[in-house]
Parts: sequence; structure tokens; C-alpha cells
Amino acid sequence: MDRHLPVVNAIALSYHLSGPDKEDAVQTVWLTLNQHLPRLHSPESLRAWLRRVTRDACERQRRQSARLRPVDPHSLDASDEASDPETEYLRKEEIEELHRAVQRLTDPGERRAALRYLAECAQTTPSVPGSPEERADPRTAANQRRRMLRRLRRLLEEPTWDI
Repeated sequence: MDRHLPVVNAIALSYHLSGPDKEDAVQTVWLTLNQHLPRLHSPESLRAWLRRVTRDACERQRRQSARLRPVDPHSLDASDEASDPETEYLRKEEIEELHRAVQRLTDPGERRAALRYLAECAQTTPSVPGSPEERADPRTAANQRRRMLRRLRRLLEEPTWDI
């Protein structure tokens, strides 16, 4: 355990979990190792096995913590109040401008990702990543989302000549 703890901790840190969530994931890894130890026949494959189990445990912990996000009751009261018409109009204009920028994206996959991202932003509850790519490697999906958002920002900054 002393030999492999730094690797397990490094992987858990890479998922940017909160302190308690990271500790839960690491503890789950060691519990899983204890349960599967009789089935592990090759000591040289232990490190790779621990890496896979750690990634799985961290991903499970991330999904679970996303579902169990605490809500401040005072923020619920503020959302129940009706907002003024000017704010609603401006919000609607921003959303329409974003959708126009999304339609100007040339890559169809990027356009779908942008529309999915906008739909997720409009939801009130956080969602679990839905596409197979996002479930397979959340870091890759995050990088693609960042690139797509940079392109959208550039498109929004370009002047449009709608007459």
C-alpha cells in the first residue's frame, strides 16, 4: 500500500474532487483491492490494475457528488421571484445571439456539442455527461468543450451585418 499510495493519490487529485470525495474514492480503491486480492495472480500488473480501479472509483464519486449537490434554501426563494421584463428580454437576446453563433460553427460535431452544452446550461439541475466520449474520458470532453467555447467567443466578437 505504501508503494502504490502516491500513484492512487495522484490519479485521484487529477479528478479535482473535493477533499472528502477524494478520500472516499481512495478508500474505495483499497477496499476493492482487498476484495480482489485473491484473484490477482501477477504482481507486476497490480500498478495498472490500481490505476484503472482508481479512475473508475473517481469517476463514480464525481457522478455521485454531482447528483448530491447541496442547495442553499435562500437561493430558492430568490429564484421564485419574478424578474423584471428588461432582464428577461436581455437574457432572451443573449440566448438568441449564442444560438446564431452556434449555427455559424462549421464542424457539425462541434455544433452538436455546443447545442448540448447550451441545453445543459439551461437546465436547473446538473447532468451526468451523456455522450460516450464524455463518459470515456472526461478530460478530453472538457478540452473539446473549451475549444468550442473559444470558437464561439470569437464568433460572437465578429461583427455581423444583418440587414
